[in-house]
Amino acid sequence: MLVITIAAVTILYYGKPILLPLAFSGIIALLLYPLCRFFENIGFPRTLAVLLSMFILFCILSGMVVLLSTQIYRFEDELPDLKERFSDALNDFEWFLFKNYNIQINADLSTMFQGSTSKILDSGVELLGGTISTLITIFNFLGLLPFYVFLILLYRSSFKEFFLNITPNDKHRIVLRILYQSQKVVQNYIIGLLTVMSIVAILTSTSLFIIGVDDAIFFGCLAAVLMVIPYLGLIIGALLPAIYALLTKDSGWYAFAVIVSFAFIQFMEGNIITPKITGGRVNINPLAAIIALVAGGYLWGMGGLIISLPFVAMLKVILSNVPSLQHYGVLLGTEIYSKKNRRKIKAGRAISNN
Repeated sequence: MLVITIAAVTILYYGKPILLPLAFSGIIALLLYPLCRFFENIGFPRTLAVLLSMFILFCILSGMVVLLSTQIYRFEDELPDLKERFSDALNDFEWFLFKNYNIQINADLSTMFQGSTSKILDSGVELLGGTISTLITIFNFLGLLPFYVFLILLYRSSFKEFFLNITPNDKHRIVLRILYQSQKVVQNYIIGLLTVMSIVAILTSTSLFIIGVDDAIFFGCLAAVLMVIPYLGLIIGALLPAIYALLTKDSGWYAFAVIVSFAFIQFMEGNIITPKITGGRVNINPLAAIIALVAGGYLWGMGGLIISLPFVAMLKVILSNVPSLQHYGVLLGTEIYSKKNRRKIKAGRAISNN
């Protein structure tokens, strides 16, 4: 297992130029599969059904990119003024400390602090721009990704037959169950994530508008896009509007209101919105999810962050359906296994060995 793990990590790391577009193509193909089947069932030839499904997805993504790009350009125009305001605010804070508490900040430390915090103002825009750039790169990766998606959907029956042919006849039922559940878990994750992102964008934009923060739509979209980074995305998305409120408003209560509203939205998202939408069908425990995110980001950068969880969910489906590997699936899931469940796993493993 150690040798296999080292070999797999090595292949993933050095095979990124080839494997990353293939991985995204597979995810997109699984997402488009129900729409493609719908068009085929109403009489469209498979080739035309695949092309029509891809065209619909392209139109949706193009609209999202145009909307986000417009918001980014508007915010970038305000950055020089924001940096100047931040410098003035920092100088006022230094004078306040010196006047009231006789605390004098070293000039070098002050300059370093100004430079560091000035970079924070750019980080959110750069991160959002980098995310959009990554998505654009993904969907235009050397011009091959659309062809990959098209061919995977066109020849999907061949992949199914391949997996059936390399397994014994008595295991075909397990193979079909794995293929079906893998398709469903990816669809649940992607569709659920997009739905949650839309709801979060509406909630955050509305809350910022009510609070009185300018560019509410931009910061709402930013928070939603950053949700591709689970657990941390919404926290990161709250920093920029809070800093922006501090620089553009006369009172610090605006920034406090931003933090409180984002904390409440994150609580709603984690405990109500996401569980209701996904229905608990992507059962990956937080420890496994965080490890997958770190590993995905290290191996494949932003692309790895985006697709790490769907692939871990697929891996859990495979492990949970193979009796001899079910103990590994336990490590990835959120289920609490009782003695009765452990006996079932051992019984299934014994049947598999026989």
